[in-house]
Amino acid sequence: MDGFLGTKADFWWDVTLTSETIVVIAFVIGYRLAKAKKGVQHQKAMLFATVLVTGWLAMYFAQQYIAGISGFDGPEGVKLFVYYPTIIFHSLVSTLAIVLSFTQIYGGYKHSQLEGGERTLQGKGGRRHRRLGMVALLCYLASVITAYMIYIMLFVIYAPLRVPEYGAMESVGILTAIIATVAGVLAVGGAVISKRARVAA
Repeated sequence: MDGFLGTKADFWWDVTLTSETIVVIAFVIGYRLAKAKKGVQHQKAMLFATVLVTGWLAMYFAQQYIAGISGFDGPEGVKLFVYYPTIIFHSLVSTLAIVLSFTQIYGGYKHSQLEGGERTLQGKGGRRHRRLGMVALLCYLASVITAYMIYIMLFVIYAPLRVPEYGAMESVGILTAIIATVAGVLAVGGAVISKRARVAA
């Protein structure tokens, strides 16, 4: 099925890129509401953005299975030194952004309270929430920028290479995201165990 952005991409790639752009815009709006000290609206916007990113993630995996993986058909040097580093970096920052989204939703609830009808952050946890929120936003911005770079390399500068036997497990991006997620879970688990050990001691 042909795409709607006027490139060599198919429908699913165009939907994926467009939806990621919408997700990032939603997070930017949520960030601006936080800067304007509109805590209740910020919370609602971030909940909505997190629902969007969950839907985007499900659609991304569906796209990999339905349409298959588009391989890079440009020069080998560009593939090794530009395309692969870009897609690996994109996968890492995207994974970090998604993980931070869920932890920030929890942290926002835990470290805030309603005062005069407005939700405000409290204490050390509130300060950490602000810092991690900025990190998450920067990750989303880096994610969408690199997504456009990948899209341009695959479907604008070069013709896409569609390999029928490709599946999700052959995708450099998906494999990087899986490895990053597992590493993140192990790191968090190790930190929790270490903290409990210190408390017990």
